Amino acid sequence: MTLGKNFRLPLDVKPIRYAVHLAPDLKAGTFEGRMELEVQLEKPRREIHLHAIGLEISRARARGAAKAAARGEAESETLTLELEQELPPGRHILDIAWRGKFTPGLRGLYRAGPVAVTQFEAADARRVFPCFDEPAFKARWAIQLVGLPEGVTALSNGAVVKDEKEPDGGRTVQFAETPPLSSYLIALCIGDLASSPSTKVRSYEVRTWAVPQKKDLTAFAQDVACSVLPLLEDYFAQPYAYGKVDQVGVPDFEAGAMENAGCITYREVALLLDPKTAPLNVQKRVAEVITHELSHQWFGNLVTMVWWDDLWLNEAFATWMAYKIVDQWRPQWRVWMDFESGKGSALHLDALKSSHPIRAEVKNAEEAGESFDAITYEKGGAILRMIEGYLGEEKFREGIRLYMRKHREKNATADDLWGALAQASGQPILELANGWIRQTGYPLVTVAERGGKLVLEQRRFLADPQAQPEATQWLVPVVLRLGGREQRVMLSSAEEVVESAGKFDWVLGNAGARGFYRTHYQPDLLRRLVEALPELRPEERMGLVSDQWALVRAGVAKVDGFLHLLAGFKSEEDHVVLDEVVGRLSFLEHRAVADADRPAFQQWVRRLFTGVGADLGWEPRPQEDDERRLRRAAVLRALVLVARDQGAVSEAVDRFQRYLGKHPQAVDPNLLDIVVAAAARTADARRFEELKKRAKEEIDPAAKRRYLHALAMVEQPELIERSVDLALDQTVQMQDFASYLGMLLANRATREVAWKLIQSRWEDVRKKGDSPMILRRLVEALGNLPERRHLNEVESFLSAHPIESARQATAQTLERLRMDVALRERLMPELSQWLRSSAQ
Repeated sequence: MTLGKNFRLPLDVKPIRYAVHLAPDLKAGTFEGRMELEVQLEKPRREIHLHAIGLEISRARARGAAKAAARGEAESETLTLELEQELPPGRHILDIAWRGKFTPGLRGLYRAGPVAVTQFEAADARRVFPCFDEPAFKARWAIQLVGLPEGVTALSNGAVVKDEKEPDGGRTVQFAETPPLSSYLIALCIGDLASSPSTKVRSYEVRTWAVPQKKDLTAFAQDVACSVLPLLEDYFAQPYAYGKVDQVGVPDFEAGAMENAGCITYREVALLLDPKTAPLNVQKRVAEVITHELSHQWFGNLVTMVWWDDLWLNEAFATWMAYKIVDQWRPQWRVWMDFESGKGSALHLDALKSSHPIRAEVKNAEEAGESFDAITYEKGGAILRMIEGYLGEEKFREGIRLYMRKHREKNATADDLWGALAQASGQPILELANGWIRQTGYPLVTVAERGGKLVLEQRRFLADPQAQPEATQWLVPVVLRLGGREQRVMLSSAEEVVESAGKFDWVLGNAGARGFYRTHYQPDLLRRLVEALPELRPEERMGLVSDQWALVRAGVAKVDGFLHLLAGFKSEEDHVVLDEVVGRLSFLEHRAVADADRPAFQQWVRRLFTGVGADLGWEPRPQEDDERRLRRAAVLRALVLVARDQGAVSEAVDRFQRYLGKHPQAVDPNLLDIVVAAAARTADARRFEELKKRAKEEIDPAAKRRYLHALAMVEQPELIERSVDLALDQTVQMQDFASYLGMLLANRATREVAWKLIQSRWEDVRKKGDSPMILRRLVEALGNLPERRHLNEVESFLSAHPIESARQATAQTLERLRMDVALRERLMPELSQWLRSSAQ
């Protein structure tokens, strides 16, 4: 009888301390290990279960007892030690030795260029050590690396306490023992690395590492870490627990970053930059990712979830906390507006029938991997922000500090968090919070006026016009803006009359856009609200655009009214609101306009933005602020990439040529994405080779990615095959594989050839993307295909080639694709008619 895929380790055996000796052979891609594992038995045991996969066990015994037979099982990924005699309750030492190989994908211990690095979340520590590979089993780790070659850097969770030559050659590096940690938080980095100068922050050292040629790009990340760590310590009222901070840029990395305690690993583009040449959006993103990972050192590492169903406790909190701390550090960046952009992706995903609750049932480690999405991160962060707004910042912080004190170095659940917040605030938030984290979806709040009274209604919002929502209800903390005043309403039933609303000129149903819900207005109330647009805050204007677009998608509102709303934003002065407007126009131009109508639609967009584009120009003024620079970028994106204005496109290409001609000042860094995209769309063979050369040789990670993605934007027929063939070429690393294919599938010129490549060479595609997160992103990329015939082909293809680790992503992609295809077929005739009537 097998243990099965959903097997969970018994709780009567717990690890106390791992003393690990690991000998990696960097050239051969193999390793040998041995360890003394101290365990606590609560009752007598003849069998002890651990996790291990792909490891060859050469020795297993309990100290002081006879040998143990080691039996591995692939389905449960376990190693069972069958003892010759029963062990009594109490502490015991298990002596285990093993051999293994580096993992070919971006998990376990794998090679990333000149660096060997580990990535263990959710459950890949078992590929390197036999261990209790579930988050509830926290233990101390004492790690020693042996047989290392001279000259390589070795990093782990603890500081180096010994680095010495061995008598027969090689080096031994021993790391300080860690506080109690779950196995997924253990890290090793071995290879050719160089660091920024070490900086002492309060009582610990901070360093930022990269491959040597990128060492000069570490200063910004070092500054971010040294600036935000004290702010985090002060917020949690807990000192940093792991002795030192190493931040490591990894040349090939599956996720954005990983919060390993004291040794945080990053995709290079999420860590390394030159602030003199990096666009502001890149700087903000890097600062946010770094602060997210540092927040985890408390929320996730110091206090850890019991099981993966509470993954959101880690990720939602770190998402929310990163914006809060970065906003405190750089208030002029207004990062909460960027948070609203991210929240939009969660609202979009959570409007699907195939969405999942924030706190979702997770049966095994493979399912845990599917939880790393916008629901867990952005929706979870938005719900925490909504609850903070309800309780107040001080009470919320008191609750978090209480939670930290109670569960320091232990494991906790969602209800532990709610209990601490309730105790600190005196508010009964359990029902409010669990309604949001345990239910799928969110409400559509309808605002109406009847008989002189304001009425609120709620029902679950679903993006599919054909879907029938269940009778789900939430406790919705609605904050209304009634002209110049605010009123709070706890909407707890399907319909409620707002008491004491009084007279008002206009009403906004989601003040500050803090609520995680969509708002639908009675026509007269919407008209009055649109007339009051200048009185709304930027995030409220952005939320209005986002909500109205969602209602168009759901068949509740017409596209002509939405376009009339967008036209009212042509003089918008906030760049984030403009980005929202341009994003919607880009979707319409790309997916919802017939080829015959595209010139007319582009002409309409040109009419909207030509005047403001001429006013802003291409050259920054002396001492110009960031807001104007970013507004220029939004407007030029509309003119160059959506409207394809010939004058703007020519200017963009000319500036690209000057930029390549050793005149980098010819392009404001905030315009680089636009300029490079325009150059790629108009590229000939010579320019294609120039882009390819830069994609290979560029040191700066953001610039490298910009050139790489540009190669997937080409439109000249003679370049299409070359662009698509690059996907399986070494030019495109595994970490960039899904995004590159996604760009090809989104490009009208390359999509058919790229889709043919995926179908005809699926084994090669799957092999190159053979890491769970990359495969999920590959499935999601298929959602870029726009037509019904594509939908039919994708459904057949994914049915014939199922990906077990992407079942949820498959369901969501197919549901979204069905809706987008139906939306395209509905909007094309509506837009055609509207364009004809607007031209008269």
